[in-house]
Formats: sequence, structure tokens, C-alpha cells
Amino acid sequence: MNYRNAVVLLAFALAAPAAELSVGSAALSADKPAALHVTLASGGAALTGIQFELEYDAKAVEVTVEAGQAATDAGKTLQSSPIGAGKRRVIIVGFNQNGIADGVVATIQVSLKDKATPGGDRAVRILAPVGTNRQGQSVPVTGRDGGVKVEAR
Repeated sequence: MNYRNAVVLLAFALAAPAAELSVGSAALSADKPAALHVTLASGGAALTGIQFELEYDAKAVEVTVEAGQAATDAGKTLQSSPIGAGKRRVIIVGFNQNGIADGVVATIQVSLKDKATPGGDRAVRILAPVGTNRQGQSVPVTGRDGGVKVEAR
């Protein structure tokens, strides 16, 4: 391979759109939990699995995660586990090679803790997102944070 071909291939690789996971936003009150959607925009990447971590204010909110429609349509299941105060690891995989379509891959249920201070915003950050393809290769994924606006009591 000559130098010119290598430069062209590198340019195509750098111009390739990256997959993105984004967390939505919603209002939250003491008597009304919020559902935040985690949405995949694949950018042309054929993802067959996704892993990421959530970071949130564990003193103010409780968080659970369930599979979204795009994940279940691809035959994937979601597993999540706390990995420290205010952090949760999420893995969306399946024993198949089905690609995950763009759309909601997970829903984060956020509820306000009893002693939490009302008012203000609470971020829900997405950290260390990564995908995998049919060949089991790592696929870069970027993350966009979201959160909840806590309504006054």
C-alpha cells in the first residue's frame, strides 16, 4: 500500500460517523418519578452490543434501568449493577448477531429520595460508552448527558 492510499483510508476512517448514546431530560417531583430515555444514533455503525456507565447524585435520586424497544426488538437483554455510590454499569447484549436499530435502547427510572432537597437540576451522565459489532470488535461510541429538573414541593 502506498502513502497516498494510506492517507485516503485514514481520512475515510476519521470521517466515519460515530455512534452516540444520549440521555434525555424530564421533570421530577416527590410524587412523580421521571423516565429518561437512552437513545442510540448509530451513525451507520452496526452495533450488536452496548456497554456504558451512568453517574448520578445518589444522595438525591434513586435510579433503575430497563431495556428499551430498540434493544428488545434486536433480541437483546439489559443487565445493570451498581458499581459504587451514584454509579451503575449497564450492558445490553444478546446471544445473537442482530444489529441494534436507532432508537430507545434503555429507559432510566429516576425517583427522588425522601430527604432530597427539592428544586434544581440533577445530571445523569453517561460514561465510558462502547459498542461491539458482529465480529466482536470494539466500536467507538460517544455519550451525551441528560438529567432531571426537580420541581419544588
